[in-house]
Amino acid sequence: MRFLLLALLLISSNALATCIERGCYNVYVERLYINASGTVYVGTSGDETLMSCAAVSNIYSTFKTTDAGADMIFSALLAAQMADKKVSVRTDDNSAGCTIRYVTIDKQ
Repeated sequence: MRFLLLALLLISSNALATCIERGCYNVYVERLYINASGTVYVGTSGDETLMSCAAVSNIYSTFKTTDAGADMIFSALLAAQMADKKVSVRTDDNSAGCTIRYVTIDKQ
């Protein structure tokens, strides 16, 4: 019985990870890619093609290192990636590059 409950819990927690029109929720940070011009590309375990914005290469949400709060957003994403924690990433609707507005990390 315990095994069945554990299996159901694991299946249901994975089912909650998704991308929707306004971002990706309950996902892992799979890749952080920073180029020399100051753009940060964020790839998650979600399907970024489901968002209403244009993800770069259908994979990445982005933000500029010059954006307000960029250093804190980057720090949060990097910490989540290093700790293997799930995050939620909120993006601007219909933005080119799926511009990240904020991220959240919940206790897991």
